[in-house]
Amino acid sequence: MKLFKHSYKQGVAAALLSLAMVGGVATSAQAATVSEGVTVIPGTYLFDFDAGSLSAGPGADVWWEQITATSRVLMPYSTAQLAYVGQVGVAGLSFNALTVSDLEALTYTSTGISGGDVGNLLTANSVFAVKTNEGNYGKVLVTFPFFQAYQNNGLGVYWVTMAPTIPVPEADTYSMLLAGLGLMATVIRRRSA
Repeated sequence: MKLFKHSYKQGVAAALLSLAMVGGVATSAQAATVSEGVTVIPGTYLFDFDAGSLSAGPGADVWWEQITATSRVLMPYSTAQLAYVGQVGVAGLSFNALTVSDLEALTYTSTGISGGDVGNLLTANSVFAVKTNEGNYGKVLVTFPFFQAYQNNGLGVYWVTMAPTIPVPEADTYSMLLAGLGLMATVIRRRSA
């Protein structure tokens, strides 16, 4: 019987601790920033949005591929995926207002985004999103297109990479947890009497 009481106390303590942790998650809907910065991705280079740096390969998320002298394509690398979002100011798009939940809701593909003379989507103030190899989400603002010769035809970007959201439990979850704890306490009291 003492063993049972001891494990009951440990169970209640663990349940209260998990309730406190869940409560902390429920009130914290803000996503953690993994990396953020401004850079120029030179032609034919790889970039890692999780580390926020040019990459030699394994952690890279995108490849700035050169097709011709005037045509480039931003290609996803490894398991990363891309989604074109649009132009800042068009249809009310605000880069700063994009949340990680907005990014999670986008449709990502392994298709590249044109950045050259044919169907160029990567003009100044365009926004695209990256689902990184590590499962994070990055929002990326093009600060200038690659046509700038003084930048070695690199793509200028400002990015913010965020951790995915943690599901917030519904109010019913708390009710069921408290009801379960109450039921456990009632059973223990009856058995110890």
